[in-house]
Amino acid sequence: MRGRVFTTGEVAEICGVSSDTVSRWFDMGQIEGYRLGPGGDRRIPYESLRKFMIAHGIPLERLEANEIKILVVDDDPFYLDIIPDIIARKVTGGKDYIVLTAPTGFDAGAIIVEHNPNLVIIDIHLSDVDGRKVCERLKNRHETRHSKVLGISGLLDEEEIGKLKDLGFDDFIKKPFEIDTFAEKVEKLLNLVKSKLGKGR
Repeated sequence: MRGRVFTTGEVAEICGVSSDTVSRWFDMGQIEGYRLGPGGDRRIPYESLRKFMIAHGIPLERLEANEIKILVVDDDPFYLDIIPDIIARKVTGGKDYIVLTAPTGFDAGAIIVEHNPNLVIIDIHLSDVDGRKVCERLKNRHETRHSKVLGISGLLDEEEIGKLKDLGFDDFIKKPFEIDTFAEKVEKLLNLVKSKLGKGR
């Protein structure tokens, strides 16, 4: 998970090499990290490992296999701030999830291709692209066809809300929302994600 720190043994297992090889990478400065005190055990932060794996063509699936990624898409900075905070504080295991944010549909598209999020929380009325289009593209991609989508909006009427399921949305909540209600919806969708991952995607 993002923010995690790995031992040389854990890095060796992820990269498919020996611990000695990882120690050599570390000592030669090929992979960034730090020691626990003078001459102590080596530690390699998540971002350093991810950067190293990309540079050396090591599949990121080995690093991210058990990670659950959430993408929050909203052109209102308030919601880009508050939603990750709600997930961290109110959703079971929230601090273990990787939460990515995007202020536009265009940015969301790039993040979806790079990170294959398991859950997308998206404002339906974005400044550049309709959130329904983003949802459609997400569900049409092989890599993200099982991803869950939670729509949010303060502008939809009941008839439009009723049509969201047909467009690929798994749930919807109206702005402004109660924090606990929002957290419950997120947790319910994450439980479905975990169930799917447990069976293999």
